[in-house]
Amino acid sequence: MKTTTWAALGSLFINVMLGLVIAAMFSATPSAQAGEPAHQSCAGQAKHTKQAPPQAAPAPTRRAYLVEVRMGWGPAG
Repeated sequence: MKTTTWAALGSLFINVMLGLVIAAMFSATPSAQAGEPAHQSCAGQAKHTKQAPPQAAPAPTRRAYLVEVRMGWGPAG
């Protein structure tokens, strides 16, 4: 009986410790983060902004075609 109690408590202790180690791994903050360094802006320099590329007009689509084909109303129907 003593062996079973100690085995159960030992197993519980090991599982709790493993759970704490895993929780610590996922809650730890990364040591370094990637990013651009902060630039010092001078009063005489203009801010550089990146312009977005021009957006092309979307091609006209006919969404009812799928319904027509499935219902058998289309030209192939």
